[in-house]
Amino acid sequence: MKKFFSMMIILLALLASACFFGEEKKPEPPPQPKEISFVVYRAAADGTDKLLPETITIPQNDKTIAENALNILVTTKPQNAQMADVVPIGVKVRSLRVEDRIAYADFTKEIAAKGQGSYEELLLVYSIVNTLTEFPEIERVQILVEGEKVFSFSGHMDLEEPLKRNATLLQ
Repeated sequence: MKKFFSMMIILLALLASACFFGEEKKPEPPPQPKEISFVVYRAAADGTDKLLPETITIPQNDKTIAENALNILVTTKPQNAQMADVVPIGVKVRSLRVEDRIAYADFTKEIAAKGQGSYEELLLVYSIVNTLTEFPEIERVQILVEGEKVFSFSGHMDLEEPLKRNATLLQ
């Protein structure tokens, strides 16, 4: 009788393990990429001296959030018809570094395209400055062209010193 019960326990254990191991595990869904959101400032399309905030959400990558914001500002068009693009065609961000709460934003020479009026230059400069000063680690922005300080893009604004946020342009 002991042999019978022992055999039954072994048989039940085998059946239970066969059921457990026979089940297919459902594959886990791939992890969703984390996203980051930030604000870039674009010119108002109605011609007023205003910068409008545009919230952008992108997949997280190996760049800082400030680098992502600056690259999006320069390389993409506004998603809203109330906004206009003031960045000249072909501009690229060469680098962005932050030291002592100053962002050094270095652009290719296309940013200083000739023919910009004072309105376009003002809105271009402060779309960059106000976008970067959204981040608490940045208080001022030094704009560079091809790694060098410039006096101005088109002769209307002094860019030789780091600029602070201009809240009067924000809507």
